[in-house]
Amino acid sequence: MALITTRRPPGRRALLVEFNELSPVLLDRFIAEGRLPSFKAFRDASVVFTTDAGEDAPNLEPWIQWPTLHSGLPFAEHGVFALGDGRRRLTGPLLGDVLSAAGVPVGIFGSMNLGYTRRAGEPGYVVPDPWDVEGRAYPASLQPFYETVSWAVQESSRDGLPGAARLARFAAFLVRSGLRPATVAAVVRQLVDERRVGGVGWRRASVLDELSYDVFRHLNARHGVRFATFFSNSTAHYQHYYWRDMEPELFADAGDGRHADAVLHGYRSMDALLGRIMADEPDSLLILATALSQEPWTESAKRTFRPRDFGTLFALAGVSDAVAKPMMAEQVVVELPDAAAAERAGRALRALAVDGDRLLNADRDGRRLQVGCRSDVGREGATITLADGGTVAFDDVFYPIHTTRSGRHSRAGALWFRTGRHHVVEGTVPLTDVAPTILDHFGVAAPPQMKGSILPLHQAPKVPAQRTRSLAPAGIPQPR
Repeated sequence: MALITTRRPPGRRALLVEFNELSPVLLDRFIAEGRLPSFKAFRDASVVFTTDAGEDAPNLEPWIQWPTLHSGLPFAEHGVFALGDGRRRLTGPLLGDVLSAAGVPVGIFGSMNLGYTRRAGEPGYVVPDPWDVEGRAYPASLQPFYETVSWAVQESSRDGLPGAARLARFAAFLVRSGLRPATVAAVVRQLVDERRVGGVGWRRASVLDELSYDVFRHLNARHGVRFATFFSNSTAHYQHYYWRDMEPELFADAGDGRHADAVLHGYRSMDALLGRIMADEPDSLLILATALSQEPWTESAKRTFRPRDFGTLFALAGVSDAVAKPMMAEQVVVELPDAAAAERAGRALRALAVDGDRLLNADRDGRRLQVGCRSDVGREGATITLADGGTVAFDDVFYPIHTTRSGRHSRAGALWFRTGRHHVVEGTVPLTDVAPTILDHFGVAAPPQMKGSILPLHQAPKVPAQRTRSLAPAGIPQPR
């Protein structure tokens, strides 16, 4: 990779904190209410931007926008549409690749739907995102940790625990990798509350963030990284399912109130985590990015369903030699021996129906299928019709994942650079500007395919002369 350095001397260490889909509106509200002291302290020392995700549904998804941020390419150019596409489609150098090639040790911790790899002997580390069914951690010693976290995320709807052997390996890894007594106490409190109180299994996602940050902190020190990313999806998950309980007055079909504090719990947990990051990294450039956000989905009737047992589903469809690898919510990758077998399996799975409507999506990519129950067809109490005319109860095959969704994606995102001075930049900026700005901080020029502008962090608080496009007014999408 040919590298060009800028005239700027390399900057201090930088961390990109990727808190997926946090809402700028809720951040402002909770900060004003005094509930998020760390976010307030971070924002008050930051150059504050609002990002525009650049797309509308169905192209408004975190597994599309995070590849945009890391590649510096808009969706129209990178073409990453589905979970798993990033590993195959992002063939050019990503943000971390460019820095690594320039001699900057890089750590990637869970960043979504990307294709980061490292060759033996290269500095830094890579922990793939937990939905990556082909994920290989680097160095290989991180693979057991990655696989356990991946299992916990993919099986979160079942509220179970991994097997004893896996748990033992996971615990041994954590003890060797920076696990704090305070985090152990948080895990114990969570498990005790699940037994004594019940109905709080959803809080595991926030506890997993604490465990993950302990490991992240340890890896950064061990590998001497100068740039690292840390990704969390916990609060995005809470918003999707529990916004209805937080603001029932917005919804005709209000929630039951059992999760009224879930979204705030997510923000406050992230606030505590952000406080730890600031305390651990007082001299680093900290960057908070959400890539997109969420807003209330008041008209939603979307429920997601997942097979109780994949073997049962395959048997009903007449599919053999299939291996299921769960991804996110209802989505699962199904691997077949070859492309011909995948084509046959896709037809068989798509033949399952409810009231004459196809029950499953089954999109083929080589010998793999991405399968999921269609949210507009699956429903409790329904009857599934098989290809041979037989029937089976829907509830015997599928179970609902949590509740009806009540948070949906929105284009606006938060982007805060903690430079030590506070300035709010009016309007919106594209996600494609993030990678060139971070590269510039390290004195590394962006490769030709990264056409975004360098954001005004060190200049006077106005749009720099080299920017070739104006900033759009806040809340108004930029022209494509």
